[in-house]
Amino acid sequence: MKSQGRDDLGAFFEPRGVAVIGSLKERWSGGYGVIKNLLRFGFAGNIYPINPSYSEILGVTAYPTVTQVTEAIDLAIVVIPPPAVPAVIGRCAQKGVKAAIIISDGFAEASKDGAKLQKQVVDIAHRTGIRVIGPNTIGIANSANGLVINPYPIDSDRIWRGAIAYGSQTGMLGPQGLQRYASPMSKICDLGNKCDVNEIDFLNYLANDPETKVIALHLEDVRDGQQFMDTVRKVAAQKPVLVLKPGRSEAGAKAATSHTGSLAGNDQVYDSAFKQAGIIRLNTLQEFFEMPKIFAYQPLPAGNRIAIVTMSGGGGTMAVDTAVQSGLTIAQLSDTTVAKLARLAPRLAARNPVDCGPVMPVVDDFLPIHQAIIAAVLSDTNVDCAAIFLFAGARFPTPAIVNMFDRLRQQASKPMSIWIGGAKLSLIEELSYQLETLGLPTYFSLEAAIKALGIAADYAKIKSRLNRETDIYQRSNFLT
Repeated sequence: MKSQGRDDLGAFFEPRGVAVIGSLKERWSGGYGVIKNLLRFGFAGNIYPINPSYSEILGVTAYPTVTQVTEAIDLAIVVIPPPAVPAVIGRCAQKGVKAAIIISDGFAEASKDGAKLQKQVVDIAHRTGIRVIGPNTIGIANSANGLVINPYPIDSDRIWRGAIAYGSQTGMLGPQGLQRYASPMSKICDLGNKCDVNEIDFLNYLANDPETKVIALHLEDVRDGQQFMDTVRKVAAQKPVLVLKPGRSEAGAKAATSHTGSLAGNDQVYDSAFKQAGIIRLNTLQEFFEMPKIFAYQPLPAGNRIAIVTMSGGGGTMAVDTAVQSGLTIAQLSDTTVAKLARLAPRLAARNPVDCGPVMPVVDDFLPIHQAIIAAVLSDTNVDCAAIFLFAGARFPTPAIVNMFDRLRQQASKPMSIWIGGAKLSLIEELSYQLETLGLPTYFSLEAAIKALGIAADYAKIKSRLNRETDIYQRSNFLT
């Protein structure tokens, strides 16, 4: 592994050896849970349980102290009572450990005494060069190598490897929370109290991470506003940065302060700064889970003109409202496309939104016509992106729909988002999973499917602006 600088978090996400320091008693959380998850998800590096009361745990040899391990250790996981943490971090630094994740809570977020302990940890880290994530964190994950540092059980046997990096200050955004949404993940990092490693370090690391296409951050505060903005501008010129910042209300800001021991700050200031830096701000936890998928799976739209293909006239009308609210323009279909649609089905509403509802009940084999309709719309030069509404049910077998979209995605280079409705949640989830394995983002609400395309079109403009500003800045420096 290459040598580690301040912005290189490789020891956290690509360690060769991991020490787990703390209680190894079998229970639903703690050091035992960390080791169990590392083994379960196939981490290929060496694991070193550290506890003087055990000779082995889960078939892995245990050691009394970290200094008695003869092999190199890159990363230490600390799950012990707070008063003992500073001394353990010191021993890790003495051993040559490059990085530590402090899962234990009870630090600055809890009390003045906890804040003093946290300052001791920071002093040791700065003096020795060891990097620290936490305290008060559930850990990190890297889907590329099976590294899942998490003290809690995860109800899945695999992490869906993909292109979204999630950073947060809450444990609910770990693998156990994200798995429900089948989010294609590259990296996960719960920053906790951010005593050392913070969102700026994480952004700099992800900027050069080939596995990551889009970055989603949940932040309760930003410590160094100017450095954060400068960093985001550089990163967002390459990859979209989406941020969920709670604490919009006074009560929410107080809750954020008590959770991580940080100052949440004025929300209007954050809002203005985020826009200047090129951040796409998210409003809800649901958006945090769902919106990044459009960037992980689809190309950016060339513009903001959207086509809507629906099976319900009412749904199409609601989609138009959401599209306009999301900054999209309803595309004017070309005469050529209108003629194609009319030939495909005389009863088809050959305008945008394209309502397939009148056609569906009167033809025996609807899917070939449906495919031809979507293909005609996507090939229209007046269309930049398309939202497509599907039903999961007996008349629309999942394999047939998946085959249809497999052919469509090979023909079209424009971004699509899909909303799936239906009477049975199990059928909706199965179709959603199958389509996402093809690289097609699916959503459980009409509004989310439309808004995702609006956010993608927004970022296309942001990226262009940031790169233009960078070019002007570089040219002005050259001339001076």
